[in-house]
Amino acid sequence: MEDNNNNNSYPPPDKRKGNPVPPIRSKKRRPEMTRSLSIDKFIESIVCSVSRKNIEKWINDLASFHTRHSKSKYIDDVANWLKEELEKISQAEINFHSYKEGRYKLKNVICQKTGSLSDKVILVCAHYDSRMADLEDENSRAPGADDNASGVAVILEMARLISNLKLEKTIQLVFFSGEEQGLWGSKHYARQLKDDNADLHRIINLDMVGFPPANRKHTVTIERDMGNAVRINDQDSQTFADMMEQIALVYTHLDVMLGPIYDSDYMPFEALGYVTVGGYDGGAIDQNLHYHSTTDEVSFVDMDYVASVTKMVLATVLKEAVLIQSNR
Repeated sequence: MEDNNNNNSYPPPDKRKGNPVPPIRSKKRRPEMTRSLSIDKFIESIVCSVSRKNIEKWINDLASFHTRHSKSKYIDDVANWLKEELEKISQAEINFHSYKEGRYKLKNVICQKTGSLSDKVILVCAHYDSRMADLEDENSRAPGADDNASGVAVILEMARLISNLKLEKTIQLVFFSGEEQGLWGSKHYARQLKDDNADLHRIINLDMVGFPPANRKHTVTIERDMGNAVRINDQDSQTFADMMEQIALVYTHLDVMLGPIYDSDYMPFEALGYVTVGGYDGGAIDQNLHYHSTTDEVSFVDMDYVASVTKMVLATVLKEAVLIQSNR
């Protein structure tokens, strides 16, 4: 059990209020964008295997918990469910990362696929807890279908699809608790990786990827570092976001908005100097009346959109981790 020895603290995140820089629309599907990154047929074949049916099932399963509030009696049940589900679909190493925040003992869930040729780690993460508008309401129904069963489902489908692949770099798929209380799980895990001198190459955070605004139904916001606690990681973050934008344009039908990282689990990693980006549907600011509400139900999640985001993130990870095609 990791002790509560991390002095950094973060306020409870709120995607409606914390945005320091308005997102900007990327230039839509410029020919030079799609030509600059040629399609890898092997990556394309894996991306085409993304299952909308799996994604919908996992979002339904997660939303069926009465609440996933980190202070509720259900939170360990959710962690155990995640671990068991990963063990069904992946041959990777799956463990709990336990930590303590105040009087609360909580778990992050870690799925690691060790690379064949490099110690560099690409970490893809999402928080599995949920909440109501009242942060301390641990008893009311809080299905959290968009926030953030959608992000969790993306990573579960990725775990299934990369299980039997051979990759140069290590992939960590990480599910955080305590995000809604102030990035508890990611704060402790980022510090653990730093203390362990992990060669953490890139972080992709997925927080709400299922409810795009009505006027941007096919647009994903790719978030990149623009200032924050450390500035020397900004350029690498923006370069990585540009690559993800190209991936989206080549391997999916999504258009792209470019926005800043803010108020989610990449922030403790950014503060330690790591290179972070995020995927976000952009709905909380404009139109998502179900944000932090008992009505954040599965019926409002756009499953085709979540599948498209999965394809974007999966192709990005396979490109960055270097997929070794001989392992077919």
